[in-house]
Amino acid sequence: MNRILVTAALAGAFFGAGAASATSVIDGSCASINTGCLFETNINSSNSGNASYLLAQNAFNTYNDTHPGAGADITLNVIAASNDGGFTGSLTGAGTASGTWSLPGFLVDFVAVKSAQNFVLYKITPASSGNWDTFLIPYNQNPHALSHLVFFGTKSTTPPPSVPEPASWALMILGFGGIGASLRQRRVRATFA
Repeated sequence: MNRILVTAALAGAFFGAGAASATSVIDGSCASINTGCLFETNINSSNSGNASYLLAQNAFNTYNDTHPGAGADITLNVIAASNDGGFTGSLTGAGTASGTWSLPGFLVDFVAVKSAQNFVLYKITPASSGNWDTFLIPYNQNPHALSHLVFFGTKSTTPPPSVPEPASWALMILGFGGIGASLRQRRVRATFA
């Protein structure tokens, strides 16, 4: 009998610990994904593990089943996280409560702002730069410093502006010179009666 009670207690502790680390939307903190939804726990750019961004995606899609005003189901396509090695974007305000981000070459449509024990997920108009803050993350009535940002979206389809090669510049200059020379050789005679 003692063996059964010990096994039950261990199972309860194991499953209880798992439930505490589950990603979930904090009820009442998600009027709309456009204004930000507060989640419990951590988020990263991994597709597995207890902080996977896929857990946030699934938690929101379950939440909006009973809170349709929060928005339609979402699909998160991870681009990068500011705490990943090799992060190619730029970030201002690290270690503070607000700043800016830039991720050239990508169109970001969701940003997760991680601080303290929570993160906020925002749906944004696709952009390659923007602002961030931790004001929606509760922390003793004061904003807490940023831990990291996770970006979701796609690679930009807009090609960078093209700059002509030196050979092209040379041909253009020769062409303009040829036009100028031909205009100079033409002498228009004006006759007055």
